[in-house]
Amino acid sequence: MIFRTISVIICYLLGIIILYLGIVIFAPGFSVPKQPMQKAKQPGKKEIKPPKSRKNVSFKVGEIVLSAWLYLPENLSAPVACIIMNHGFGGTKDMLLESYALRFQEAGMAVLTYDYRNFGTSEGEWTCSECGGIICVHRGYCYQCGERIK
Repeated sequence: MIFRTISVIICYLLGIIILYLGIVIFAPGFSVPKQPMQKAKQPGKKEIKPPKSRKNVSFKVGEIVLSAWLYLPENLSAPVACIIMNHGFGGTKDMLLESYALRFQEAGMAVLTYDYRNFGTSEGEWTCSECGGIICVHRGYCYQCGERIK
């Protein structure tokens, strides 16, 4: 009895979904009007000027120097919160992070963006020489074999 009730409910739900899809596909009144796209001028590398508030800094993880940018809020008179931002494994600190860092800086926070080891202008290798495992960028530690990287 319970199985029959459940199967009837499933059939009703499938019927409603098929009816909805039929309306969406075959009813011409549900189309979205075309919207023209504006072509934006993409700035070249020479046209982009770094903000005055950005400072080039570096820090060491073991023996490896990582390259970073530090954004400090204007009128810094007391300690402020600091956001540490880093990119995914397909980018560098100069790809998209700066626009977010500037917004956080405008809100009164300090921001540090950096490149992983062997990315961008940072030194070092990002894989373990022993096993080829990925190294933790913060502590120089290989998760695969447990080796401490210096």
